[in-house]
Amino acid sequence: MFRKMEVQKFPTRQWLLISHPGDGKSTFSTQMRTPLLPVDADHRYAEVAALAEGEVYQLSENPADNINAERIADLLKANMAGSGVKTVIIDSLTSILTPLVVEAILDNDAGRNKNRVSAFKDKALAMRLLQDTITGWGVDVLWIAHLRTNLDSQATQRESTSISAVEIARLRRSLNMDLRIVREGNRRGIHVEWARRGRSGFTLWDAHPLWRGMPERIENAVYGGLTAEDQERIEEQKPTTFSGPEAAIAWGFEQGCFRDAVHCKNAYEEMKRLTPPQSAPDCWRMWVKEVQRRVAEVENPLAVEGDNLVIDDITGDLVEAAEPVFA
Repeated sequence: MFRKMEVQKFPTRQWLLISHPGDGKSTFSTQMRTPLLPVDADHRYAEVAALAEGEVYQLSENPADNINAERIADLLKANMAGSGVKTVIIDSLTSILTPLVVEAILDNDAGRNKNRVSAFKDKALAMRLLQDTITGWGVDVLWIAHLRTNLDSQATQRESTSISAVEIARLRRSLNMDLRIVREGNRRGIHVEWARRGRSGFTLWDAHPLWRGMPERIENAVYGGLTAEDQERIEEQKPTTFSGPEAAIAWGFEQGCFRDAVHCKNAYEEMKRLTPPQSAPDCWRMWVKEVQRRVAEVENPLAVEGDNLVIDDITGDLVEAAEPVFA
């Protein structure tokens, strides 16, 4: 017999959490709805499990099962039904995907691959399998990844995520919030980088050293007081800024005008190469216009690939571009 659907106050938590190692990502995850099922790819969840206010289940007694996408999918299929799990935690994506990336790079460097791009197919398939399997259960999901700091070609320190912009773009379809742990002096907080149907671009500082109540604070700050119509308007509105290239590429990919996430990333980089932006706001403006042009090409049969057309900011019509556009 079918049961009446319960109306939820807030959307299911489909969150991505990124920060530097040691900032408290795993500790934060213990405050999600229990019972928790961590995919313990970092093999350190036992250190924080006692902080959870409810049950914490184990994916497998074999630690290696936590870093193998096929085993994770098989174990979830065999055990999730009837388990009562409220939140699945992937801790972390970095530890699952990095070995596949390293293996592909080593094979390419050794000349074992005729097609250097296809060497990364295993990583893409692993990500797709994890994403579809985990989100398919309809429970809360917290994806965890690391930030890293390195030097660019000008010896300037740059921050980047441990998973590529392409993977973040692919993951975005299963997310409704992108979170970062930030620090200011001795305090730390959660910065809401992006929310699909709510407020974003603000930081909530932790009033408790163990993130007690922080997931609920995030939901209230992002969604509190918004009607369903408000949330729809937020989801549909054109962005004016992005937190970084990964967010820009992820938004572009979601618009459905690129063959795949790699095509989207390449178009973004080609845009910057052909017409170098003078500032971040300039880059975001250029990118939004470029994506809108591509969307119009898909929707308007008169706008074929190669036409020098853009969306007029005022009329919304297709017009001839005053600057180059990018295939």
